[in-house]
Amino acid sequence: MRSSSHRHDIDALRAIAVLLVIAYHFGLSQLSGGFVGVDIFFVISGFLIGGILDRELAEGRFSLTRFYERRVRRIFPALFAVLGASAVAASLWLFPADFQRFAESVGAAALFWSNIFFNATAGYWDVAASSKPLLHTWSLAVEEQFYLVFPLVLFAIRKWSLSRRAAVLGVLGVASFVASVWAVKADPTGAFYLAPYRFWEFLIGAGLAIAPDVFARLKGWSDAAALAGLVMIVVAALTLTPGANFPGLGAVLPCLGAALLIAAGPENSVSRALSWRPIAFIGLISYSLYLWHWPIWVFANHLLARAPTPLETAGLVALTLAASVLSWRFIEQPFRAKDAVSRKPLFAMAAAAMALLCIFAGVGITTNGLPGRFDSKIVAIAAQQAPRDAVRDHCFGIKPEDVSVHRLCGIGEERQPASFVLWGDSHAEAIEPAIADIAKRHNRRGLFAGSPSCVPLVGVDRYDVPACRAFNDRVLAMILRHKEITTVILMARWGKAAQGTAYGNEGNGFVAIGDDEAHAQAPAENAPIFARGLKRTVDALRAGGKQVLLVGPVPEIGWTVPQVLARLAQEHREHVVVSPPAKKFYEREAEVLPLFHAMAEQQGVSAVFPHDYLCKSGRCAVRKEGIPLYKDEHHLSDYGAKKLEPLLDKAIDPLFKLS
Repeated sequence: MRSSSHRHDIDALRAIAVLLVIAYHFGLSQLSGGFVGVDIFFVISGFLIGGILDRELAEGRFSLTRFYERRVRRIFPALFAVLGASAVAASLWLFPADFQRFAESVGAAALFWSNIFFNATAGYWDVAASSKPLLHTWSLAVEEQFYLVFPLVLFAIRKWSLSRRAAVLGVLGVASFVASVWAVKADPTGAFYLAPYRFWEFLIGAGLAIAPDVFARLKGWSDAAALAGLVMIVVAALTLTPGANFPGLGAVLPCLGAALLIAAGPENSVSRALSWRPIAFIGLISYSLYLWHWPIWVFANHLLARAPTPLETAGLVALTLAASVLSWRFIEQPFRAKDAVSRKPLFAMAAAAMALLCIFAGVGITTNGLPGRFDSKIVAIAAQQAPRDAVRDHCFGIKPEDVSVHRLCGIGEERQPASFVLWGDSHAEAIEPAIADIAKRHNRRGLFAGSPSCVPLVGVDRYDVPACRAFNDRVLAMILRHKEITTVILMARWGKAAQGTAYGNEGNGFVAIGDDEAHAQAPAENAPIFARGLKRTVDALRAGGKQVLLVGPVPEIGWTVPQVLARLAQEHREHVVVSPPAKKFYEREAEVLPLFHAMAEQQGVSAVFPHDYLCKSGRCAVRKEGIPLYKDEHHLSDYGAKKLEPLLDKAIDPLFKLS
């Protein structure tokens, strides 16, 4: 398509994309697939950049320098303004560990490799997305990496025929798509963040730009094509969920929907309706909207220490809109005008901004988050949220095929043979320091068999953790094979698996489980599958002659405990009661507690309940002697685990004496 005229229908498509992303990020649960807005942006970018490059190459006026100058004018000013504003906010509000992580991310964002950075640092113990003000810059990095490669490819094949050029782009697109489908299973985090797995989305748009006959063929069908495209996007936004074969096959629907809307052109009833002036204006400021919305949301969550109320969310939407309009008018627009800022000063300012942000990053990293900004007491409280120990991380999340008494990490007295296993998910890992101390006092050694988000339920699948069932099968087989292992301690985040939902700041996403009898389609269907899985596990262990200790659920708090307590200390409000009512715990664990009590009546099975210590006087404690008992929203801190030692020892001591 050779026309360079401005298309208001593409502004409208940009508006749809950015509104989907903002609605998703701001917690509109009905749009579970609102994240597809980013994929729509990728298709649009591919179309626009592909069209510009194809046209300039055909006319013999392509310049790589001029191309990158346009990209700098378009992308850098508003981005660096947001990075700078975020750096100021982080310096004022973020505690040392969070500030250090922010410093790392701001350096990555300034150098356009934040997608690689976030992929490299992702992991179970990584902080929540809602604690990363610059997480959204991963998509800009992917886009810039496409801009580095794509012009060179088109330049290399510029003298080829249209059919051969289209074939090259087709082969590259198919290769990227196939790799994306593969990576969704083999490396889901990489599939999401890394550019090679996303290039096919840009190439869909680029293919439209260099194949004008597509528009001619759709001329008589433009209304139907545009409507079909819009329906595809709406269906994707309403039905897709994070991790649902995404990007891979899951991204096909929104990308094809965007492609159909673009290919249908501006002259159809759907495109004309979408090009209503307010919608088109949202499209014009969509870049600034995308940049500003996420830092505003993250810092608001940090200051509130909870999810915003609907009224507060409306206020944040208004603030985002105001910041974006100002950014578009006074930052984006002036820098796009060549007569306002010529090329050399533009490049010099861009380089200077990059350098300043990298210096800021270096200071934040090398000083461990500038702890001197806060009183030492506040720093000590916030430090309970620090990242996990690297040695312990190595022991957590071992692959199913590596499960063996020789590969699992030991607990307790190293010189003794293993006689017990602590088996579970991250909640088991969180109490491991207490179990290790108890084992040492009893001159016992055990093994830790833990995997992220993998509740020890034999024969049960958790669909967002594909390797979980195989891991549990291997652990059970190992335990039954070794007669010297006489005791098994089961510990996990039981309530989430039984209820089928996340909690508090995590939102209310569905956590689906299933077994050979049923696959949960809604949260209420999890409970019977959970009960069967627990019974299956305990029965298998009892049949193998093992003693079983069930460690009951640790109360989930729903907000980041060290962060909130540090904020209260900073504001001299330590007296404020923040411990949640015990009633909420009992409601959350309504499926679990009766089941545990019933199972503890069986021969060879006992149970111990952390809430007997944590939930007294009608509330569940989050601190003792001013020190956080939790490291985040639901994991006990090392201090919290140590506080449970007497309770756990009382339950474990009889089992060790029997074996």
